[in-house]
Amino acid sequence: MPNERDAVVSDQAKPVRRWRLRLFAALAAEAALLALLWRFDDWRYAEMPVKFVETAIICGIAFFAAASSFQKFASARTTKIVFWGAAILFRLIVLPLQPTDDLWRYQWEGKVQNAGFNPYVVPPNDERLVAMRGQYPDWNRINHRDFSAIYPPGTELLFAALSRCGATPVAYKLLFAAVDLGTIALLLALIGGPSRYADAAWYAWNPLVIYSFAGAGHFDSLMIASMLAGILFVARCESAPKNPEKWRYALLAATALGLAISFKLVPLLLLPVCLFALGRRAIALVFSLTIPFLLSLPFGFPRVPIWQSLGQFAYVARVNDMFWWLVEETFWPNPHQKNYHYNVIIIAAVVVVSLLFLRNWRRGTLWVMGTALILSPVLHAWYCTWILPLAAWRRVEGWQVLSVTIFAYYLFWNEHLFALPWHSEPWLRGFILIPPIVAALFELRRRLAPAQS
Repeated sequence: MPNERDAVVSDQAKPVRRWRLRLFAALAAEAALLALLWRFDDWRYAEMPVKFVETAIICGIAFFAAASSFQKFASARTTKIVFWGAAILFRLIVLPLQPTDDLWRYQWEGKVQNAGFNPYVVPPNDERLVAMRGQYPDWNRINHRDFSAIYPPGTELLFAALSRCGATPVAYKLLFAAVDLGTIALLLALIGGPSRYADAAWYAWNPLVIYSFAGAGHFDSLMIASMLAGILFVARCESAPKNPEKWRYALLAATALGLAISFKLVPLLLLPVCLFALGRRAIALVFSLTIPFLLSLPFGFPRVPIWQSLGQFAYVARVNDMFWWLVEETFWPNPHQKNYHYNVIIIAAVVVVSLLFLRNWRRGTLWVMGTALILSPVLHAWYCTWILPLAAWRRVEGWQVLSVTIFAYYLFWNEHLFALPWHSEPWLRGFILIPPIVAALFELRRRLAPAQS
């Protein structure tokens, strides 16, 4: 007969087995739902975006169950295997999905460069490119054909390199997914400690992250990986024991942030908070501006105004913003939906937030990026991925909730649901924004509870 000690051990093992069962059931459900997205990725059919969004949101619920259960997963030997196995498997599952229409633009701008044209000067519908159009079967799928290139020079050079290699859409997505896996490795190093896998799972298993890079084929993973590397080096600079090491990490941080800015301009907003974090070594951040400047030279900068098209596009682009619609419908009308004054406000707000977190730059990175997203006049779904590694690092759940509800953004591809194309109705804004706001309030209450007790 079993003794009393064996009975106690058996009772203690039951909760562990229960959490393992929940974990693997949730992971299996998330994998199945990601695979189910294959059926609903052709958005030329009006009903497909609705089914895609429904499936993606249920997948997000499975993700929350998996990430929450993983925190209770007690087996240190298999934690790493489960973590990486799920992260890689999920990305392989979504590779066959139809890519975003942005990817056809990536391919086109690479081809234009290799044909001897400057993508910052010649928009896709330029008459000089008529012969090239006939050689590109996906010409009609290119978006915003009246605008020349709006991406920074590092991105454009990458497009040219991929075009020379004859990269297919799957090759683009494999690259972006591989870089995203590199982001996960950087996040593990940044978090550190025994809880790093449980915390990083909130990014590694997030359906929005998985779909945005490995499924839709957005290149933002390049910017996120470089940005996170810069933040990691800033943290290493702070903790380094010797002055030469501190300078080395400061230079590495500046270089990584410079690469990130060369892929997308968003990390520029982190420079003030990094400046305060680096202290007297902040002079190294000159490299963060030098790198995109040098990469601009092959395109004729400063003689050629390569940033002009980005400015023009940012001036008129407007969709799915989180904040300004409320202001405009109450006391500050903006009938033409122009954005220039909002961009000035974002810069000012970021500087103020950076000053507020002068002594806590780690939380400052999260608040700076959050401020930029909240005040942005444009919030495409994949923009939310910019903050998700920081949210996992700082353990903030509200952004994780938004990463699920923001899948409703893809309902814009079914224009029958809206009075005007690409115009958010109140019900859609409520669906996207109310759950993360409620989650943030609950989290605030939980954080304040120990201080009040």
